[in-house]
Amino acid sequence: MKEVASEAEVSIATVSRVINKSGYVSPDLEERVQRAMKDLNYQPSSLARSLRRQETQTIGVLIPELDHPFFSALCFSIEKTLFASDYRALICSAEEDREKENAYIEMLLRQRVDGVIIVPTGHSIENIYRLLKNSVPVVVLDRDMPELTANRVVSDNYQGAYDGTKHLIELGHTNIGVIGGPAYSEPMVDRIQGIRTATEANGLVIPPERMIIGSDQQFEMGYSATKRLMQESDPPTAIFALTDVMAVGALHAASKMGLSVPGDVSIMGFDDIPLAKYCIPTLTTIAQPIYEMGEVAVKLILGYLREPTQAFETVRLNTHLVHRKSTAERK
Repeated sequence: MKEVASEAEVSIATVSRVINKSGYVSPDLEERVQRAMKDLNYQPSSLARSLRRQETQTIGVLIPELDHPFFSALCFSIEKTLFASDYRALICSAEEDREKENAYIEMLLRQRVDGVIIVPTGHSIENIYRLLKNSVPVVVLDRDMPELTANRVVSDNYQGAYDGTKHLIELGHTNIGVIGGPAYSEPMVDRIQGIRTATEANGLVIPPERMIIGSDQQFEMGYSATKRLMQESDPPTAIFALTDVMAVGALHAASKMGLSVPGDVSIMGFDDIPLAKYCIPTLTTIAQPIYEMGEVAVKLILGYLREPTQAFETVRLNTHLVHRKSTAERK
């Protein structure tokens, strides 16, 4: 640093302010320091800088399933947004497993991450309290936990499911099957409630046997549940799969059974993952603002790191219907 200061003809304190982005430095002086660093091939020690500032410039990202397209897209958005702000992401996939989540929480605490963005699983509440107890800021993402005092980013799952059900009813479908994920998932609870509200508003009821909820791998869940529904004596004319991955499994099952989509059965998903527009037929779905969710989560956690006294926020983002080729009027 002393050589950089001499080369740029500035004080060591000015070099320090440029490196640490702390305090005002005129554009002319900053340019001289940056040029001197480049000429001398000087690389600031990120470890030393983080120790001085008590920061690691690292954010933990804990999700349930890295191989799920929704969560991989979410991680892509988070990592890209963090990188643009000179932070790095430490991405962990708990696979809905308690022991694995516990192990990752231990690791994140040892790594002294500056904060954690977490998509909670059914086992997360105690781990989130551990983070908060250790003064690690948390942003809860996608799956809400109202009992926590923390920043959170969610989408309007209830309204999305309501709109999707209304779409099917407006197409003339009154016999609707539903395929959903684990009951502890807050988005799933909201989606099912949105479906029930929409059907009741139109004088319809989905019987329990037409609402198949489970925790199997989602593609397999969509596949097996669709085969079960379509083998009934009075099969549904439409299926609302509550994730796009389940909907892709449903499309595959329909194809294996020799059924036409949407001729024999309309199929709709939820999320609008990139694959949805490339399915055959292309998938009608309820789009979540996946990339915006990641960007907002980063904005909240970095905002809290800059100003820890600011009030916590709950940001609820809108969903919208994307009508493609997998749904059509009932014949």
